[in-house]
Amino acid sequence: MKVLQLIDSLRLGGAEKMSVSYANALAERIESSFLCCTRLDGFLKEELHTTVNYVFLNKKSILDTNAIFKLKNFIKYHNIDVVQAHGSSYFIASLVKMLWPNFKLVWHVHNGASNQMNFFELNTLRFISRFFDGIITVNISLSNWAKENLNCKNVIDLPNFVLNNSSSKVGDLTLKGEADAFKIICVANLRPEKDYSNLIKAFKEFAKNKNVSLHIIGNDLDTLYSEKILKELENSGTNKKMFYYGSRRNVIFLLKQADLGVISSRSEGLPVALLEYGLAGLCVVSTDVGHCKDVIKNNGIVVGKEDHIYLSKAFNTYYSNRELAKTDALKFHNDITKKYSPSTVVSRLIEFYNSILITN
Repeated sequence: MKVLQLIDSLRLGGAEKMSVSYANALAERIESSFLCCTRLDGFLKEELHTTVNYVFLNKKSILDTNAIFKLKNFIKYHNIDVVQAHGSSYFIASLVKMLWPNFKLVWHVHNGASNQMNFFELNTLRFISRFFDGIITVNISLSNWAKENLNCKNVIDLPNFVLNNSSSKVGDLTLKGEADAFKIICVANLRPEKDYSNLIKAFKEFAKNKNVSLHIIGNDLDTLYSEKILKELENSGTNKKMFYYGSRRNVIFLLKQADLGVISSRSEGLPVALLEYGLAGLCVVSTDVGHCKDVIKNNGIVVGKEDHIYLSKAFNTYYSNRELAKTDALKFHNDITKKYSPSTVVSRLIEFYNSILITN
């Protein structure tokens, strides 16, 4: 079996990380594993195994014919059986399938905000979904949404997973601020659904008269929203305790320097960052979005979204009780390494591929 992972960017992000993780994990289990980045190359490419065949399209526009035909020719030349299109890359994949239908197209939806699309977006996706041979979602609620709204009923929910890349280069960046501070870390791009305003409010409330710090890692997407958040950080009054690092390599190395990992989003599927917090051995606090509550169970604290007071209180719970923080962190770490390793997920994925390939 030959499978291509398709993604629009290889910059820091959950879907981007998962495209690389799937390509790497499949490389050990199938005949050939490929990854194609359509638009924005990035340092996540460095995490690809040498056995993964990589191509970059350098797509300039939504209907870039050079990129479309380059992808079509690549799929045809390598006789690829399945294209797994992550996130928005489904669009170029569907255009290629119109030209060369001799492969199976699987859309992998990561974003919990998909079920909040406007009328035009949903109807465009509904039309394109007739070219899908299968859909992968990261939780049951997204699976139900896809079955109810799209023209493809062959849907499976597969949780994200984390690869413990022990061979990764050790980073040389030390988290800023007081060395003995209680360090909270958030890994998420500066997007509206990540609700950084809520996180900043919660931290300001929590940080009063405490030796604590907040560390934010994620892409500045150069939007009005990211500009707003960076100004909020700068003008917070606690900017000597809040630090923004942009996009960084080897995030696990940075996570291991922190004490608590936070998800402050108003919308999610199953954030890869949450799994990385567990892998790094952090206690976790998350808003009740997407699949987060089901992943955390009783091994962390879950609060209502868009409520900075309860988010602040959750921070204080672990700050005030370090033994509880250590106990919950260990339980969460053990649960993540047991249930969100690649072996089970990828085995189910290959079964899903096979079921699609034998269907005309």
